[in-house]
Amino acid sequence: MLKILNYPHPVLRQVAQPVTIIDKLTKLEAQAMLKTLAPKPDKVKGVGLAANQVGILKRIFIIKLASGNLEVCINPKILKTSKKTLACLPQEKHFLEGCLCFPGYYGFVDRPIKIKVSYQNLNNKTVKTTLTPPHSSYFQHELDHLNGILFIDYINQSKQPLYLADKKTGQLQPVNNPF
Repeated sequence: MLKILNYPHPVLRQVAQPVTIIDKLTKLEAQAMLKTLAPKPDKVKGVGLAANQVGILKRIFIIKLASGNLEVCINPKILKTSKKTLACLPQEKHFLEGCLCFPGYYGFVDRPIKIKVSYQNLNNKTVKTTLTPPHSSYFQHELDHLNGILFIDYINQSKQPLYLADKKTGQLQPVNNPF
């Protein structure tokens, strides 16, 4: 397992480099990332993990797909986004984002609802697909990581409230934003 870096580690603000060849090292790094995100099948730590969150500056991330499977995405790109954003949805369909680099913190990030994406998988096959909530947000969140952008940047810019989960109860409490 790899160590997940916490904010304000400087690597989290660096831009990851494209993967030029999916070699044995890249596959080993991706497998280590999978083990870090899901140490056991019944113990998944989150819905995504970008390489720079574990100190690897390569354009690789893992996200949970609608199927429930974790997918390794190499050199991911967003090809097209909808004009409609999450804020357009009824309030009950809004959800809060969290981040493994900000343990216990959550906030609403208004992202495009529908995105068309492409990436390479571990077999060097190009995958093109369309994602909708919440998986479209997972993809955008992890791609932001690869570009040195953090979910807290959107919270700060939009002045949306930030919440902290109570360590005992898990209840979310609004907090003054320390970031």
